[in-house]
Amino acid sequence: MIRKFATPAAMSIVVALAACGSAKDANNGNFEKALNAHFARECIPVQPFVMAENNRQYPLVVALQPKPTIASLEVGVEQNNASATRPLDVLVHAGLLSVSDGTAKKRGWLGGEYTAPTKTYSLTDAGKKALVSPDELTMCAGHYKVDEVARFSEPSNALGHTISEVSFTFSPVDVPAWAKDDNVRKVYGLNARMADHAKGTRTLVLASDGWTDSADFSK
Repeated sequence: MIRKFATPAAMSIVVALAACGSAKDANNGNFEKALNAHFARECIPVQPFVMAENNRQYPLVVALQPKPTIASLEVGVEQNNASATRPLDVLVHAGLLSVSDGTAKKRGWLGGEYTAPTKTYSLTDAGKKALVSPDELTMCAGHYKVDEVARFSEPSNALGHTISEVSFTFSPVDVPAWAKDDNVRKVYGLNARMADHAKGTRTLVLASDGWTDSADFSK
């Protein structure tokens, strides 16, 4: 009996075809790809929350409490002003913003006008690079990337879609130097959000071109 053996070239073709599979297969590789595509669209946000004259875009003008006429109140006013501007001051220290002093006319509660000190915060070149959009205040502190897909549910039907719940671990990547600043991390709670190998669960949907995060299905 004559035995036929596959040539090395033929074996390579078989292995390559097996490795390719389909983008619609439910497997760790396809799910990791879909999750990373989702994370690539989203930044880890640093969003200042301050009471400003224009709180939608830079430059931000923050009106401060004027120096009180009663000396015993000065420390309290200084503390209030420092607390009001701290989210922006740490970004100045990190090199994303510059600050200048000024004044503005304000109307008192009982009528009449008074002059209030102000601080104007403007973007530096580094801040412009970090800004997510000119129409908002959010800075991009990096992205997440999947370390490993731990498990997933068997694909099932839900409201006409094939879905799978995927559990995975992920870590921050592309983190700029300013987002590693201790003061920035403390004020914006970044230490918890920048933890390596964090655990996550997301719902993936099977689309015509393969698996996608449910949040990206209509995009």
